[in-house]
Amino acid sequence: MLLPVTATNPTTGTTTTTALGSIDNTPLPEEKEDSETDDELVRITEANRCIKSEPRSSVTSQTTLRRDLLVFAETPSVLTKSDRVIVHNKYGAGLSGDLDPALMKKTQKRSYLVACDFSEESIHAIEWTMGTMMRDGDGLYVVTVINKDEAVDSSKKSMMRELQKASDNVTEESKRLMNQMLLFDIDLITYTICGRVKEALTKLIWELPITMIVCGSRGRSTVKGLLMGSISTYLVHNSPVPVTVIRPEKKKRISVVKPPVHAIPLSQSVETKQLAVDELSHSHPPW
Repeated sequence: MLLPVTATNPTTGTTTTTALGSIDNTPLPEEKEDSETDDELVRITEANRCIKSEPRSSVTSQTTLRRDLLVFAETPSVLTKSDRVIVHNKYGAGLSGDLDPALMKKTQKRSYLVACDFSEESIHAIEWTMGTMMRDGDGLYVVTVINKDEAVDSSKKSMMRELQKASDNVTEESKRLMNQMLLFDIDLITYTICGRVKEALTKLIWELPITMIVCGSRGRSTVKGLLMGSISTYLVHNSPVPVTVIRPEKKKRISVVKPPVHAIPLSQSVETKQLAVDELSHSHPPW
């Protein structure tokens, strides 16, 4: 049996009778919408509905422009003195060597010095510095020294020829390695100096604004007098700036799998007379 329940709405004055236990189908009053909205949230939402993207032609042109910059400047700066040859090349700034200021990095410029004796270790040190340490806008000094005390012909004309030859070699090798790098606005400067190795390097380190020195751990130069093992040790103990010594990469040993050795049965060894049996030991026991 369902009991009637009467309810009066004080707002409208209407009376509603509902049977107890039945389902009340009276519609609920509508909730008022919150008139207060976050204007900033609405603005961001509307802005995110239409995200402007750069035209594809613009992106392609910028990529092509940066790729065209990855060359050396046409005219390097060469300074020749009685005891040295200095070659300054600009890389990553186009053929003109003048990079657009809008493309220049705003970070502080860092400069590195690498001692080169044309050994495998020193070449690896140059490549390691370019690929690991350098960033856009940095500078690299590659220095090689000809020891005048060990020169066979110490005449001025012969020494200048040897200086120029060593300068050409170190410049070409440095440019070859730099051509493999994705770097922009780089100053590549090679120094070829005639003098005592340790004195020449020490003087140069004090003159140049160097952030770090990099050299190989060992190696013997075709240019006389530059022995990298002793030079790297000297620089570590006497340099006013940090020194990083690069060790050569360890070559992986190729393990040779030896074929398995199959033992010949004892009976077959006796038959082929590869193994002789002492019959007297069986006929005359030791006891």
